[in-house]
Amino acid sequence: MAHPPIAEPREGEILRFGIYPNWGSEFTLGNPETIIWSSIHHLCSRSAAEYYARVAHGISNKRDRRAVAENIKLYIHQASEFYQAAASAKPNTAPLIYYYSFLNLAKAFCEIRKPRFHQRKECYAHGLGWRPSRTRVVNPWSERVTIGTRGVWHALWEALTGRVCPAADGVRLPVRKLFSYCPEVSAEYLSIFSGATPTVDLVAPGVVYNKTKREAWLRFSLRRADLKAHGLHVPALLRQTKTVHSAFFEVRSVDTSLRLFESETAKAMGPDDDPWTAVRADVSALNVISMYGDTPNLSYAIPIQGSLPISLPQLLVSYTTLFWLGSLVRYDPHSVHRLMDSEFWVLIDGFMSQSRPWLLELFQWALYQREITLRTAR
Repeated sequence: MAHPPIAEPREGEILRFGIYPNWGSEFTLGNPETIIWSSIHHLCSRSAAEYYARVAHGISNKRDRRAVAENIKLYIHQASEFYQAAASAKPNTAPLIYYYSFLNLAKAFCEIRKPRFHQRKECYAHGLGWRPSRTRVVNPWSERVTIGTRGVWHALWEALTGRVCPAADGVRLPVRKLFSYCPEVSAEYLSIFSGATPTVDLVAPGVVYNKTKREAWLRFSLRRADLKAHGLHVPALLRQTKTVHSAFFEVRSVDTSLRLFESETAKAMGPDDDPWTAVRADVSALNVISMYGDTPNLSYAIPIQGSLPISLPQLLVSYTTLFWLGSLVRYDPHSVHRLMDSEFWVLIDGFMSQSRPWLLELFQWALYQREITLRTAR
């Protein structure tokens, strides 16, 4: 059966791609984590919190903005104090203290998305569970985190995606898979586990804008070699990125080494919309991983998550991994002691030194709805 011809790309001006509507670069001579915390602490100012609640998160009700300002200040202060305490803790305790820091940042973000979140029952449950075996040492190859009854984890998923969390109670997430979606520790991961990391790099992603029609859509390419290396069929990848509000299809690529894709539907722009706002649902559906590459700019990749029971945003991958590490040091110090002398520790140590500060940066982006590339000016 003959396949239908591939459509030509739509005409339009290619604009910058980003996972948030705003972006910028910052440089520092000091400790990057200190700079990030200074930025997060800025939201403890009532005027700043109310401003960003309105401008970045679209909260129009004054009482809601006032409630947000009052509540996130409490969470940010406690998150900061946990973070400082964890910085001086030993490896056998630090992950648990760091987790409670990020738990408070998660609650702060959920307060913005759902004003007065602290009055909801879900605010007082983790939403995740893990228990060690009484008879054996933990094996990261086979360990799983269980998604439990509704808690902060579910609210955070919804705050990040803008969709209702479909995770069923009792669904389990493999710890090995979680580590594989952390590009900051890809070298450490590959030194232990065989096979390629389950991500496909986006080539030249962009928002395309047709000024005459007042329409916008996403466009990106994938390398044929990358698809082949993963044994990945395009229909399966497109199914992974499809939601009720978004879908993608293939169009003709001039470069034969690439396969080119666009949003299935060009999004009409309202009088107050900018191009990024129009394609917000498409950006969310791609569920991209952001990382620093070989250039000063950020690079992006699509995580191949077809084997997971639920798609996980990058922030939630690291957040869930940290929950597991925190539970590990809390419930099973014997396994921690054994792991510190094993090949797995290079991965765990790498996560704590690389993915954990990147998680802090991802929370900063979410709070401000702004993609900030922070570089050391040395």
